[in-house]
Formats: sequence, structure tokens, C-alpha cells
Amino acid sequence: MLKAAPIFTDHAVLQREKNIWFFGTAPEGAIVTLTLGSLTQTSAPAHNGRWELLLPPLPAGGPYDITLTDGTDTLTLHDIMIGEVWLCGGQSNMELNLKDAHEPEPALDTCDTSNVRLYHVCKRGILDEQFFAEEAASGWQLPSRDTCPYWSAVGYFFAVRLAKKLGVTVGLVNCNYGGTSASAWMSEEMLASTSVGQQYLQDYADGVAGLTEDEANAAYDAYLDYHCKWNEKMMACYAEQPDISWTEILERCGENRYPGPHAPKNPLRPHGLYDTMIRRIIPYTLRGVLYYQGESDENRCDGYRTLLTSLITQWRTDFRDDSLPFLLVQLPIYAVPEAPDAQHWCPIREAQAWAYRNIRGVGLAVILECGEFGNIHPTEKREPARRLYLQALREVYGLQTENTTAPLYRSYLPENGGIRLFFDNAECGLSTKMGTGFEVCGTDGSWHAAFAEVGEKTIFVRSDAVPHPVAARYAWRNFLIPSVFGTNGLPLAPFRTSEAY
Repeated sequence: MLKAAPIFTDHAVLQREKNIWFFGTAPEGAIVTLTLGSLTQTSAPAHNGRWELLLPPLPAGGPYDITLTDGTDTLTLHDIMIGEVWLCGGQSNMELNLKDAHEPEPALDTCDTSNVRLYHVCKRGILDEQFFAEEAASGWQLPSRDTCPYWSAVGYFFAVRLAKKLGVTVGLVNCNYGGTSASAWMSEEMLASTSVGQQYLQDYADGVAGLTEDEANAAYDAYLDYHCKWNEKMMACYAEQPDISWTEILERCGENRYPGPHAPKNPLRPHGLYDTMIRRIIPYTLRGVLYYQGESDENRCDGYRTLLTSLITQWRTDFRDDSLPFLLVQLPIYAVPEAPDAQHWCPIREAQAWAYRNIRGVGLAVILECGEFGNIHPTEKREPARRLYLQALREVYGLQTENTTAPLYRSYLPENGGIRLFFDNAECGLSTKMGTGFEVCGTDGSWHAAFAEVGEKTIFVRSDAVPHPVAARYAWRNFLIPSVFGTNGLPLAPFRTSEAY
């Protein structure tokens, strides 16, 4: 029986001005013909039950009807728009719904005129009967009071700006899942190709060693039951005492066992969501990817550069676009009360900045000051979305002439018992607001707070405790209020001049 892939439904948005992949399932050897207006395109014979065809680049427009036929079955898709398509990838900060964002009502009051549409990729850890039932019931959604509350807040705020600027419909492919490591979003083969990926695979292998699949899944089901009850207790504690400490939460509620045992049903397992979410939509044609992730890889922060690079490579290969833009959200400040600052987010931020500098087609939204103390899910999502939008204009559409990128460390020179720092994206100058956040160290590797003299385009740092500094760093903490900004209002991205100290 002829079927289009589940992502092709009424109200879909197709990417303008790029070759458009269409695909689905059909009887072996069937040839599928697609008609859109006066355009007709034919597939190669279906192989292993799958068919694909490629449409030429088309200008923005619509609504259109699309007809698919294999000579036996015929399908018609209605209200198809050609515009801009962005995938919203990552974990819970990309997943956070519009209804849960700061002051959602103004956005919800006007959402039905936003010219934005969204497709939710089915969120399930395994391809079971429930998965396929939910996927079959899914479809592209039009913006309304009923639908938009459950859309990605970051994605929605980004898309509204972009649709207004470009004058075209913007489609969002919502493909994210809270609590996920980047290792969940790439294939087993890609993970096995790097040492850090192999560590994630080995963790899983060790976790299920000696268990049958049914036994591992039963342990995960027991965890879900425990975790549901634990969450109820936790919410009751916060309702009774909003400023309760995490230590007291654990004393009252018991052990927090998140993310649960390794099991085939655990969606956070390595390559799990790649298998159940990414594979279901490739190679849908995209303009680019908005990617907000990294928090869950803090335990292997030094390997995040390799992990992120592998993910970008994987998705560009799978979506058949070796220049597919990735706009990264750099992690903001965050700390948990009573917990020491382990600085694990610092190498992750560094890896994100490295990707921006070294991988073509990567943008970086620096949102350092947009975090909240004690809240890993800051609810103000308009500003992160705005900074992603600025990156899209600059890096993807070439529409922004002024500097819309945060200042980034470039190089340094020893100078008069201190270190002079040089920056990119500081052509219009730098400004400081409060304490510095700069440190220097000598060859002993001991870091000391440094005085910073912020010039128009450079910064000179020194410390009486370090007469001969060999390295400097800035905001090298999980939580440190930024003090230096470009004149464009964007914060200086955290950095260190050397990985050796």
C-alpha cells in the first residue's frame, strides 16, 4: 500500500529554494508519481518497500495540493506551503513548552496570525505498537490557542521573528527530548567510531550485562513507577516550601534515581532517540538546525567537542546536506544551591565556541547571562530565540550587516607582567558592568583572580599574586555573572587561553 512518510501530512511546510526529498513506503518495485501544480516527478522503483523522489528547488508559495500515486493507490496532501524549515533539536531547554515560558499570554493571544507551523516527531523510546499508533495520528499543526501552548518556546519565538522578516511560512520540526546526552542523537556506528562514543556504548553494555531484554525493561518500568511517585512527593515539598534545599528534598523524598537503569526502553540510552526519532524523518529537507543541548553531557565534558562534531557530521550526512547550518545555543550560567561549582559546563561552552570557529556553517548564540541560579530550565526564552534569529540572519541568510555575534576570544600576548587579550567581534568596542571574572595562572597551574583593564577592543589582565602569568581565563565557572559585553549588548563568551592549565 502506498504511503508517504509520516512527516508528509496536510499543512506541511517544504523548504524553498533547495532540492526537496519526498519519501515513503510502497509495494516492492512500485513507481510513485508526485504532482504539484504543473510539476510532475517520478520515483525510482520502490526497493525494500521504500520509495524516494527529488523535487527541484521551488520558490516560496502556497497553499498547494500534492498528489501521490503508484498506479494503484492515490494520496492527496492539502494546504502545503513552501517556505523555511528548521529542526528544533536538543534537550529540555529546547523542549520547554510555550505555555511554560515566561509570560506566554502575549504570544498565545496572537499565535493564530504567526505564519508558523510545527510537526512534533513522535517521542517514544522504542518502536512499539504505541509508537506507530502515535506517529500515525501525528501531523503538521497550524498555530492556534489549542496547539501553540505545546510548541517549543525557543523554536516558536525564533520562527515568529523569521517569518515576519522573510515574509514566508516557517515550519518547525520539533525533535528534542529532555535529559538527553548528544550520544542519544547519533547512530551506534557513529558512536563506535570515537573513543568518547565508545565510552557511552560501554556504559550501556555494562548496565544491561547479564540481563535479558525483558529483565532490563522490567527494571526500567519499576524505575518509572518509583520516579512518578518521587516526583509527586517533590512537587508537594516545593508547594509547601518553595525555597526548600535540594538536600532536604532528598531527605524527605528519598533517592532521586534519574535517569533510571539502562534498558532498551530507556529513551536516554545511546543512539536510542536517533533510532526512534531522527531515523523517522531523514532525509526531510531542512534549511537548518537549532540545537540547544549539552547539560546532560557534563560528566564527560572533556569529550563533548568530539561528540558535538560527530553529531553535526552525522546529521549532515543523513539529511543529505553537507552544508546544513547548525545554530548552537551556548550553555548559560547555572548552579545548584549547596553544590560546589565543578566547572563541568565550562568545557562544554568551550566546545560549542570551538565548533562555531572551526566547522563551516555553524552559528553560536551566546546567552551566558540568560541562566538562572538553581533553575536549569530558565523560562525566559525570547532572548535566546532572538540571538538564534540574529545568527540565522548573519550566518544563513546574509541579511544582517551590523555585528550580531558576541565577542569571542582570539589570542593573547604577554605584556608588562600581565596578559593582553584580543577578541573577534569587538570592532565596535567592549564595555564592563561589574566584577571582572578574569583569572591568571603561572606555570604552577594555580589560578588567581585578576584585575582587568577593559580597553576599547582589548583587555589587559594581571595579578600581583602571579608575576609571570602564562595563561588567562574568563567566566570559567558554571555560574558567574558576566561582566564584559560588546557594544551590541551581547556578552563576551567564556574562554581560556590554554587547555594545559
